[in-house]
Amino acid sequence: MRHRLIPAILTLSGIALPGAAPADVRLLEAGIICPRESTGELVAAPRTEAGQIRLIDETLGFDLPSRTVPTMDDLSFGFRTELEPGVSARDVTIVVTHPPMGAAGMVRQEWDDVLLAGDASLNLFTFEEDYEKVPGTWTFSIEIEGTPVVVVPFEVTETDGRGAVEQVCFQFLS
Repeated sequence: MRHRLIPAILTLSGIALPGAAPADVRLLEAGIICPRESTGELVAAPRTEAGQIRLIDETLGFDLPSRTVPTMDDLSFGFRTELEPGVSARDVTIVVTHPPMGAAGMVRQEWDDVLLAGDASLNLFTFEEDYEKVPGTWTFSIEIEGTPVVVVPFEVTETDGRGAVEQVCFQFLS
């Protein structure tokens, strides 16, 4: 698994979770990015299945706003977030949960990050290996001091959503 996730907003509904940390992060958008070659520096992330994450081009745009994600080679999905106005920096933990994956059956992957004022942050998961294509509910979140402040669910499927992705991503191939 190669991904980079970062900040976001409260929850999808915009309602604070009981006992939640201050909502210093907000969700800007979430969705799918068409298949592409993964590029960017690999950095250690020991609490992930692969033991590393890829630092990606944060200017990539979402091609579809969908949260239904087909298991297609090199397809990416995730969210873009930023700090709330007036917050200069925030230590966060990026968390991705999913059905059991890999030999160890990992269900939670996480890494630490620092969000900076004025920087929108893009966090993605890209299907680079067959064992990563695990259907079920996947959740991307931002935690501050162990408390989720942004939660974005996706439904990964073997076939649902494939037509929309093919129409948008491969429309010029026919």
